Amino acid sequence: MERNERIWQGLGYAGLLPFIIATTMAWTGLKLTWLNAEFAFISYSAVILSFISGTLWGRAIALSTSSTTGRLLIQSNLFSILAWIALLLNQQLISLAILAVGYLSLLAIERKAKELCLNQDYISMRLRLTLVAITLHLLMLIHQFFGG
Repeated sequence: MERNERIWQGLGYAGLLPFIIATTMAWTGLKLTWLNAEFAFISYSAVILSFISGTLWGRAIALSTSSTTGRLLIQSNLFSILAWIALLLNQQLISLAILAVGYLSLLAIERKAKELCLNQDYISMRLRLTLVAITLHLLMLIHQFFGG
């Protein structure tokens, strides 16, 4: 494995830590006066969804001659707007659901857009990261739904 691949994989998996920490805090009832676990989770999720959609933007720009470039650019922006809306809502259940659907939809777009020519290791990592992130979103939804 080359050095750059280790870096992006390490950063990808390390990116799960804030999700894991916030979920653990919510489920164990750990409270910090300066940190709300649910808001931390939702805001981090919105930032990461927007970040990942930005990578879609970058790859679409690189495909400037592809017939799907315009669609990918629009979709990238829609995910950022979706993340922002989820962040603005004062309804944690709805925000969590929106963000979870956003992650699944973005992954589906990446997997469907074969012209993106993504590295197979990256595709595999994105699938694993997305599945863990979605699982953590579901845990937060369950926690919120049952009075967390």
